Amino acid sequence: MANASSYPIYQAYVENVRDFIAAEIEIRRGINRALKCGKPHTVRIQTKIYALLYSTFAEANFSKLVLTTYGFEQNFIEQILHEDKNLQEKWLTCLDLAFQKFNANKKASEIPNKKQELKRIIQQFVIEPSIIRNKIAHGQLSVALNRKGKDKNSELTNQISNLDVVSITRLFKINKSLVDILEDLVESPNYAHHANYYPKLQNLTAFIETSANWTVASKMAHGNMVKVARNRQPIL
Repeated sequence: MANASSYPIYQAYVENVRDFIAAEIEIRRGINRALKCGKPHTVRIQTKIYALLYSTFAEANFSKLVLTTYGFEQNFIEQILHEDKNLQEKWLTCLDLAFQKFNANKKASEIPNKKQELKRIIQQFVIEPSIIRNKIAHGQLSVALNRKGKDKNSELTNQISNLDVVSITRLFKINKSLVDILEDLVESPNYAHHANYYPKLQNLTAFIETSANWTVASKMAHGNMVKVARNRQPIL
C-alpha cells in the first residue's frame, strides 16, 4: 500500500480525471454538432484538440491507476512514476508489477497469454497515439516534423490529417477499460478485485474487435445524425 503522503496526489488525479471526462463529453458534442451542421473546418480543428485531450487524459488516468488506494506499495510507485522512464517503459513496468502482485495468489500458468494481450493493447492504444500527441503538443498541429525538427515527416503528417472523432472516442473507451482492468490486478482488499479482471479483459477485446470498423460515415448513418442532417441546412 502507498505511503499516506501519496494519497493527496491520488485525490488530485481523481479530480483531474473527472474533469478530463467532462471535457471529453463537451468536445465530442461540439464535434458532433459541427458534423451535423456541415462545418468541416471546425470538425478538423476540434478533432486535433480532441486527440490532444485523449493523450493527456491517458497520462492522468495512468497516474491515478498507479496511485490507487490499496494498490501498489510505495517502492513500486517510485519505480513506475519517478524513475527515468519514457511512457512506454512506465506502462510496461506497471503491467509487470501488477502481475507480480497478482501472481502471489494465482497460478503462474494462466499469466503469459493475458499479459501479452494487455501489452499489445497498451502498445496500440496508448503508446502509438502518444506519438501524435507529442507532435501536436510541440506545435505541429497540421504538419509533423522529424525527430530533429529539420524536415517534414510525411507519415505522421498523414496520421494527423486522418484523425477523426470516432477513432478518438474509441481510444477513450479502451483506455478507461484498460485502466479498470489493471486496477483490478493491483487492488487487493480480500482479493475481491482479482476475480474481476479477466471478464473485463474479455469484454475489452470483444469491444476492440467489434468497434474496429467504426467510421465517421457509419456514425453519420446513425438515426439521430441522419435526422438532423436532413432537417438542417449546413452552416458555413
